[in-house]
This record gives sequence, structure tokens and C-alpha cells, in this order.
Amino acid sequence: MRRLKIFLIILMDIAFSSGNVTGANYRAVYDFEYTKDSINSIIEKDILYLEISKNSSFCFSYYTYYTDSLRNTPDGQAIWRKLFSAAIAKDGTNATSFPHKRSTFMVTKCYTSDTLCIKDMIDNDVYEYIASKNEFHWQLCDSTKTINGFEAHKAICSYHGRDWTVWFSSDIPFSDGPWVFCGLPGLILEAQDKDNLFSFRLVGLMSNQEPKKNWLGNGKKTDRISFLKKKYKYLENLTSIFNAEMGTNIPENKNDTRYLDGLEPDFKSK
Repeated sequence: MRRLKIFLIILMDIAFSSGNVTGANYRAVYDFEYTKDSINSIIEKDILYLEISKNSSFCFSYYTYYTDSLRNTPDGQAIWRKLFSAAIAKDGTNATSFPHKRSTFMVTKCYTSDTLCIKDMIDNDVYEYIASKNEFHWQLCDSTKTINGFEAHKAICSYHGRDWTVWFSSDIPFSDGPWVFCGLPGLILEAQDKDNLFSFRLVGLMSNQEPKKNWLGNGKKTDRISFLKKKYKYLENLTSIFNAEMGTNIPENKNDTRYLDGLEPDFKSK
């Protein structure tokens, strides 16, 4: 861990040594952890890329990007099925070593606009909707701490049904962060919700000569609440759908279903 932090600091120092970052492209890499079953301590892990350019940013899951890229051709699909079968044969219903999607949201932030463009998937269908940056009402706190060599400041916010604590650094001059987070005077380095179900942590920041762009094209137009309700119903039945499609017998998790509410549980009261 210490060597990782030193490497991260070196990368950041190199990236910002010129003192002018507004015209360059960068990639911020975040560990994203979310609890699927707190009773049995089942935690899923993802890696998010935040592609930062002069006028906008694009946030997505590396694992989802890789899986979609692999399965986009007949040869890649054949490779995926081979890896999937090998993983099931080795680990049974607990198999996770094959390429599979994690987070499916893709968030585009235009720095000159007050809106966010969110694309997300339900099964193989792509949806897109607009959200407002103005729904973040940050409260800046006096607390500070050092994260990977940078002085970080604390801020809190209630957003769409969850209370968040984040740490951001003014030394990294991007008003941005993982997922939809934005609106603070510096890049968000860490974020944690009050219930400890979701956490984001910056693990890398580097110059990026070839930023990834949206690879799914246009989605079906919808609104946030309608989409989240539809996805909730889909996730409720996801295990049975997967078993039917893949011929597996993975047991359903009925111990702790709070993860089905997702990052924005306010849709349940709408």
C-alpha cells in the first residue's frame, strides 16, 4: 500500500509539474466498492475511469468497458464463453473470475453546462437521461486530512436519498469526481455514504493521450425516476434471468437487499 501511494504521488507530481492543466487530458482512476450483503460481508469491487478533458469529463466502469469490447465480436464472444465456462467449472456458482460487467452507468459532464448526461443499461437496452448539477448542495467543513500527499478538505451533502461525506483537494483544480459528483473547488479524492454501502477512492491520476469516449451511441430517452424504478424491478429478477440464460443455478441473495436501491434510493418514495 505504501509503494502504491508513493507511485500515485509521483504520477500526480509529474502530471501537474507544468502548473497548467486546463488544456490537457487526464485520467483519474477510482476504486469503487459497494456492499451487496452486509450480513455475510459480501462486497463488490469496481474500477472507474474519469476521463478529464478541457471542456468535459466522462466516467465509466473499466470492467464494463472491457467486457463490452470483448463481446462485441464473434471471436470475442467465443473467448468470453470459454472463460465463463472455465470459471464456472472451477468455482461453481461463486465464480467471478470471468470478464463481467460491474457498474453500467456512464456519466458525461460538460463543464460549461448545469446538466449531466447519464447513460445506463437494463439488460442490453441503453437508456439516457439528464440530471441537474444544481441538486448538489455542498456544505464545506473545517476538517482536513492528507490523502496521497495532498491536503484534502471535507464536505458533506444529501443527494437523492443518501448522505455523503467527501474529501476533495484544491491542489487538483478540477471541479469533478467519480460518478455524478461535481461542484467542489477541487477533485474529489474520496467519497463515502452514511450507511457505508458505497465508497469511492482515488488510486491514480495520469496524463491521458487517448481518452475513452462513449461507445454505446444514443439511448432511449427517459427520466431519472422512471429509469431507476425500471432498473430496480430488473435487478430484483436478475439472478433468475441469468440462471435461465446461462444454465446456472446461482442462489438469490435475500439476506440484505439494500444494494438493489442503488446509489439514488429516493426513487422509491416518488
